[in-house]
Amino acid sequence: MVALRRLEADGEGRHCPRRRLTSHKPACIFNVSGHPVANMIRRAIIPSLVFLGGCGARTLPPEIVSLQALRTDPSLTGPQKDAFYLLAEADDLLVRARGEWDHHSDERARRDALMGQIKMKTALAILEAERSKAKLVTLAIETSAAESEDHEADQALAAVREEHDMQARLASVSAKIADERQSLSRQVESDRKQAANENQKLIDQLADEKRHVEALDALRAAELDLKTADTVLAAQYANVKYAAATKMLQDAHQQFDAANWDQTIARATTARAEAVSALDTARPLYEQAEQVKFTRIRDRALEAAASAITGITTRFERQKDLQKLVLVLPHTFVDHEALLAPEGAKALDAVKELLTAFPTYAVQISGFTDDAGKPAELAASSKARANAVYWALVGRGIDPRRMSIDSPGGAGQVADSGTVAGRAPSVRTEIAILYHVL
Repeated sequence: MVALRRLEADGEGRHCPRRRLTSHKPACIFNVSGHPVANMIRRAIIPSLVFLGGCGARTLPPEIVSLQALRTDPSLTGPQKDAFYLLAEADDLLVRARGEWDHHSDERARRDALMGQIKMKTALAILEAERSKAKLVTLAIETSAAESEDHEADQALAAVREEHDMQARLASVSAKIADERQSLSRQVESDRKQAANENQKLIDQLADEKRHVEALDALRAAELDLKTADTVLAAQYANVKYAAATKMLQDAHQQFDAANWDQTIARATTARAEAVSALDTARPLYEQAEQVKFTRIRDRALEAAASAITGITTRFERQKDLQKLVLVLPHTFVDHEALLAPEGAKALDAVKELLTAFPTYAVQISGFTDDAGKPAELAASSKARANAVYWALVGRGIDPRRMSIDSPGGAGQVADSGTVAGRAPSVRTEIAILYHVL
């Protein structure tokens, strides 16, 4: 082999430039003609190990060391060594790389060592692939035999089961027919009863929803009447009736929380009557006690200050002697949540300054939704948003006794609700500042 000849040449000293040939035995261990090491080299088992162990040359590069370790791997088997042509080329490249390294051709030595690694690994990969292919063929044959046996067993088992099933069906057909007739009769009767029960539940649910909405409307009306009475200082000028209306309204709220709609409506109706009576009693006393001119000037100043707030529109609503200055906040919350949006918080800061500047006015907070949904759900969403604004103002220092909450749900549509764009303007918060018209 070329590698052997070069190796022996190295052993005679032709490639050991650092040692001179003398009459003494050369220090290089590669002068091994006739020695058993030469036979090991010819068999291409450990040529790298012997070669790289001699000649006091400089430290080998990692590429040559890696090739040597790969070539002398003890896990190599006989079939792997059959790739002699690749192994021989790898050995040749190893010897060449060694010689080039000794002659300081570093780049060539590294290049040939890397090529030797590639050829060695390619030979091993080819043998491993052939071995895997043989295993796959063996497994395919064994799998086919197993599948054939399973198929025969399945056919035999299917035949036995079919016979058993036929006997069972013949034995039970009469009993099944009778049972099916009885079951069908029972099922028809059960379905009829279930349909009647579901229909009644639906009727009861609709009636309950209706009474729920009526109870909510009654509470809203009672709260409005009580706040109207506040505009004439009914708590001061009609104390007994005002206290009775307040107590009755509290009872109505408790009944509402307990889902007692009829009791809620009854107590809210009584609260309204007491509030109206308190209003009638307190109005003349209030009008006499108040300085009309001062009040009107103060009202105009309030209206001017409200109109000057950026991003908030205002409008007036009058119900008999009750004047409402309504502040409309269009983008108070994040989407469909009861969470204040940044622009909503900024608007409430301005509202807080307005209410602080005019501390004697009663306030009603209303949360409006679109009309896409069940009335009860819309009312709950409306109430949650009104509560969020209420507590936001309380947190900003506004006296909670001045404020009340209204939850009209989807009742206050301001545009076409047939489209998403049309419903958007209806989702808003309104803060009504209440005062008596003189």
